Amino acid sequence: MQPTENEIAEILTEETENVTGLFQSIGEFVKGLLPSLGFAAVVFVMGVVINRIVVKAMNRGMDRSKVDRTAGSFLCSLVSAVLYVILAVIVLSVLGVPMTSIITVIGTAGLAIGLALQNSLSNIAGGFIILFSKPLKVGDFVEFDGITGTVESIAILQTKLRRDDGTTVFIPNGKISDAVILNYTETPNRRLDLSFPISYSDDADHAKSLIQELLKQHPNVLQTPAPTVRIGKLADSSVDLYVRAWTTHEHYWSLYYDLHEQVKAAFDQNGVHIPYPQVEVQVH
Repeated sequence: MQPTENEIAEILTEETENVTGLFQSIGEFVKGLLPSLGFAAVVFVMGVVINRIVVKAMNRGMDRSKVDRTAGSFLCSLVSAVLYVILAVIVLSVLGVPMTSIITVIGTAGLAIGLALQNSLSNIAGGFIILFSKPLKVGDFVEFDGITGTVESIAILQTKLRRDDGTTVFIPNGKISDAVILNYTETPNRRLDLSFPISYSDDADHAKSLIQELLKQHPNVLQTPAPTVRIGKLADSSVDLYVRAWTTHEHYWSLYYDLHEQVKAAFDQNGVHIPYPQVEVQVH
């Protein structure tokens, strides 16, 4: 039996009222939520500003108190991350999310993130190891795993190195804490080791005296400990003179190039020969 026109009209009217009531409920919910959203946005912006102010104040305070720059940069990045987590909890609370739900979500997310980001957690632990054991610090010239460079910053997850060619290398802290680190600037002085070959027909004592005179005259050669020049190897085609001289770290490379140039000029002026590789063949 088909419905009459009156029954159809009643059904349409009822459905229209239901839809209207649904939209009215949604509108009231959004209207009630808008103040919370606006307040949460204000809290978020204020939190970001406060975070930046706190980090800047920490940087200034550490600069004034002459705290190690390595520890300063690491602590600032750590405090910034903690403040952002606190800010997220506050914003969720403002939006009306129950605190128990927030704690549950944080715990679950922390477990999931911990399992997914095991390498990142090891890098964080490596950052703490670097901070407290101090195998390197900002400004040090270091080498490990074939990479050399000057430490520019140590953050929570990675360390930034600037190489001599101007390029920048970012290395995870976990790898640094497990690596064998060669720190060239841990002490202010560094020994320069050089080798100069001369011919077997030349006077070795005369060549040694020429090099010793250059070492005495050069302003970047430290006289304590005293530099040494000795015959270090009787090679196939040459007598190799080993030179050991101490200098400061900042003058290492300039002294390295100066001695090569000056020894070459002194040998040329005094008839000391730097031999080419030679092979003697006897035919019976």
